[in-house]
Amino acid sequence: MKKTVQRFARLVPLMAIVAAVLVPTVALAADTSIQPHSATLVAKGAEVDVTISFTCPVGLTIGGPFLMPGSGATVSLQQAVSKTEQAAGSGFSNGQACTGQSQTAIVPVLANVPGPPFRKGPAVASAYLGACDANFNCVYIQSGPVKVDISR
Repeated sequence: MKKTVQRFARLVPLMAIVAAVLVPTVALAADTSIQPHSATLVAKGAEVDVTISFTCPVGLTIGGPFLMPGSGATVSLQQAVSKTEQAAGSGFSNGQACTGQSQTAIVPVLANVPGPPFRKGPAVASAYLGACDANFNCVYIQSGPVKVDISR
């Protein structure tokens, strides 16, 4: 019992630090959204350019000023190209400054190799956004899976 109390006593300060770090993130999260909208076939299906719309608080940068791991705009795309094959891939974009207003960006998604290329037609996309400022105040948000139509 004594060891359990000692372990818990060591854990409490750590939990307080984690909570303090998360407070700025939670406060900024209300001004953030991301949604994939459209997709355009490139290079015979080796790539799809996915257009996303997003909103993030003024003063933050997509990916952060130091391009911190886990931040940026990421899109994952999956498409049934036949009864037995799925084309899939993901792409990343960063460096865009947040304006607090709705913005758009194009994220290039490369088809996974080995695997089939993407084709014209319906696919499922999901998007993730991480944006930070120089003081490491960050927001993170993701969309759910959304149907997009890949066009030429």
